[in-house]
Amino acid sequence: MAVLEKKQLSGFINPRWMKPRCVRYWEIGAIPCILGVWMPDFVEQYALLMAGQPNYAFPPVITYVGALFLFAACAHAIEKMGFHYNIVMAGGWGAVTLAGLSVLFHFMITPGEPLMLALTVLCIGLCAYAATSMFYMTISKAAEIGMETRMARDQTAVLILNHAALLMGGASVIAILLQSPLWVLLLRVTVILFTMAWIACRTAVYFFKTDKSIGVFFAKPPDEQFWI
Repeated sequence: MAVLEKKQLSGFINPRWMKPRCVRYWEIGAIPCILGVWMPDFVEQYALLMAGQPNYAFPPVITYVGALFLFAACAHAIEKMGFHYNIVMAGGWGAVTLAGLSVLFHFMITPGEPLMLALTVLCIGLCAYAATSMFYMTISKAAEIGMETRMARDQTAVLILNHAALLMGGASVIAILLQSPLWVLLLRVTVILFTMAWIACRTAVYFFKTDKSIGVFFAKPPDEQFWI
């Protein structure tokens, strides 16, 4: 069997971001993204707030900061690569907007009144969904070009976990509006599912980092690509 080697093309295009820098930003962002929803436990703090007890309730801002690193890496990794890139940009800016709204609604929460808490939790959940969808589209593009089976499987796992978390988050918002004590449990399950989705995204970064196929070195639109 003939051994195929990468063809090194010369050209004037000088991509701003190479693969190592994208991976570095993903790795930097993944840690606060995952830990930020657990340290401190914002679900418990909101439960204490609604019960009128001393608390430190606030949206998971540490996670938001981590997501900005992920957004930057995703945007540059598949810059201008068709609808994948368009959805990454929409998801990233959507997540930023929703994060801001969650902080705004937080300051309007009154203990015992469920509406503003429901809106806060809704924005947090939709923000997580938009950010994970952004990552999903990046994984999808890498799987499409690199044609790696493990990346495609990881892509499916992220998709399933992300939608399961969205549905569970919707259930928790409804429970808050109905003033059912189940909202705390439902929201905790939502956090667990989103955490699993982020871990799957982090696994995809490892696949991206170790993939030797030509596809993972892209930094420009397919018709302008070259490899070093």
